[in-house]
Amino acid sequence: MVSPELLGELRQLIHARRVTAGIQLIEQHRRNFDGIGPAMPCAGRAAGYLAQWVDLGFEDEELLLRLLARFPKSTRQSLPLGDYAHLRMAEAVVAMRHGDLQDAERHVDTALAISDEADDPVIVAVANLWKARCLRKAGEYDRALQIAQRAREIANQIGLKYLAAVIQTLESWLYFQKGKTKQALGILQEAEAVLRETDDFIALGNIQSTYGRIATREGRYDHALQYFENSIESFKQHRSLERYLARSLTNMAQAKRFLAVQLRRSIDAKRERLRSRAGDGKSPFVDKAGELDRMHDLLRTAQQDLAQAGEIYRRTDDHHGGGNVDVNLAQIHLDLGNLDTAEELVVEAFDLGSSKTDHLLMCRARVVQAMIANARYEEQIGEGDEQTRFAQVAHDCAKEAVDLAERTESRRLRAQAHICQGMTLVNGFFHETDAARDCCDRAEAQLDYDRHDALWEEIEILRARVLHAGIEDPNLRAWSQGAVGDKTLQQVVGDFEELLIRRVWEREGRKVSRVARKLSVSPKKVRRVLRHVGLLAAGSPDDDNDVDT
Repeated sequence: MVSPELLGELRQLIHARRVTAGIQLIEQHRRNFDGIGPAMPCAGRAAGYLAQWVDLGFEDEELLLRLLARFPKSTRQSLPLGDYAHLRMAEAVVAMRHGDLQDAERHVDTALAISDEADDPVIVAVANLWKARCLRKAGEYDRALQIAQRAREIANQIGLKYLAAVIQTLESWLYFQKGKTKQALGILQEAEAVLRETDDFIALGNIQSTYGRIATREGRYDHALQYFENSIESFKQHRSLERYLARSLTNMAQAKRFLAVQLRRSIDAKRERLRSRAGDGKSPFVDKAGELDRMHDLLRTAQQDLAQAGEIYRRTDDHHGGGNVDVNLAQIHLDLGNLDTAEELVVEAFDLGSSKTDHLLMCRARVVQAMIANARYEEQIGEGDEQTRFAQVAHDCAKEAVDLAERTESRRLRAQAHICQGMTLVNGFFHETDAARDCCDRAEAQLDYDRHDALWEEIEILRARVLHAGIEDPNLRAWSQGAVGDKTLQQVVGDFEELLIRRVWEREGRKVSRVARKLSVSPKKVRRVLRHVGLLAAGSPDDDNDVDT
C-alpha cells in the first residue's frame, strides 16, 4: 500500500515544483503503486497524485493505466468522496494525453463538482487549470482564459505560488492568441521569475517556446530559433517530455520555413533588380551573401526536425501533433514544387483531424490543400476539364477552410482561411476581384496589430494580386509591376494623366467641367487631353455645350 505519509510528501513536492525529487520518490515506491487496490485506504488519492506526476513528467503512464484498471464502476460507490474526485482527475490526465478532450473535460467537471462540495481548493485549482488546457487545445480561447484566471486566483488564495505561476504561462499563451502580445509578455516574465526557482522542465520549456512563438509572430525568425533551441534543451531533460520536444521541433521547423521564404523573396527581388538594370532581362544573378545555400539548408533541416517530431507523435499516438507535422511538411513540399507529396500529406492530416473532430487541424489541412490545387491550376498542370477541376477543388477547399475556421476562436486561422479563399477567387479561372478584396479585408480585420510576420506578408501579396487583377488597362497593369519599358518618368506620368482624365470623364457623365472640378485642373487641359486621345474633335459641340444641368 501507499502510506498517507508518502502521499503527503508527493503532494508537497508537487506544490514546490521539485520535479526531479518527486519522480525519484515515485521510482523508489513503484511497487507500492503497482499493488494498490480499491479497498486500500487513500487508493483514489494515490491514483490522483500519480496522475499529477505523470502530467509533470513521470514517464510510466502504463503504471497509471494499470492502477485505474483496478477501479471498475462496481468498486467506486464505496470510495470516499475525495478519493473519487482524485480518481476522476487521473482519468482526465489519461484522456488529455490521448487527445480525447471532451472526455477529459467531462472527468474534470465531475471532479470539480465533488471538490467544491468536499471543500478541496487544491483539486479545484488543478481541475480548472486542466479544463482551461482542454479548452485551449480545442481553440476556445475566451472560456479557457476565464477558467485559467479563476484557477490562478484560487492558487494564490491558498498560497500555491508555483502552481499560480504555471497557470500564468497558460494565461500568457491565451493573451498571445488573442493578439495582446504586450500583456502576454508581461505575464510570462512574471511567471518565469517565479519558476526559475524550480526544476519544472515542462513549465520552463513552455516559457521559452512561447517566447519563440512571439518572436515568430513578430517576424524575428532568428531570435525565434534560439528560443526554440532553449525549449528543446529543457524538454530533453526527461524522456517523458518527448511530446513537448516534438512540439518545439515543429515550431522550430515552421520558423525555419518562414525564414527560408523570406530569403527566397529577397533573392527574387535582387534578380528582378538586376534584370531591370541590364535592360535585356538576362542579367546573371550572383549570390554573394550565400542566401540561396542558407535557404536550402533551412528547408532541409526543417524537414529533419519534422521527421523527428513525426516519429514521436506516431509513437505516442498524438493525432493533433502528427497532423500538424503533416501540414508543415506539406507546406515545405509545396514550396519545393513537390505537389503530389504535399497533397498526400494534407489528406492524411485532414483525416487525422476528422477522426477527433479537430477543427483547427482540419482547417489547416484544407488551407494547404486549396493552395496545392491553386498551384496546379496556375502552373497549367493538366488540360481542359482537369484544369477546371483543379480550380473547383481549390474553391471548395478554401470555402470549407473558412467554415471550419469560424468554428474556432483562432483569429490567425480565420485570417489564413480568408487569405486562402481570396487567393482562389482572384486566380485566372474565377477572377472575382471584388469578392477577393472582401476576403483580404476580412483577413486584415482579424490580425489587428499582428503585422510583422509571414501571415501579414500573405495579406499584402493578396492585396497586390487583387489590385493587379482588377486593372484592365495593360499600361496600368505593367506599371503596377514596375515595368515601364523604355519610357521616362515624365512619359509615364503623361500616359497616366491621359488615362485618368479619360476614366473620370466617362464616370462624370462626359462633362468636362465636372472633371476639371474633381481633379482641380482647368477645363482647357481636360479638353486638350480628350482631343489627344480622340474622344473630342476640335470645335465639337461638346466643347461649347459642356454645362451641368
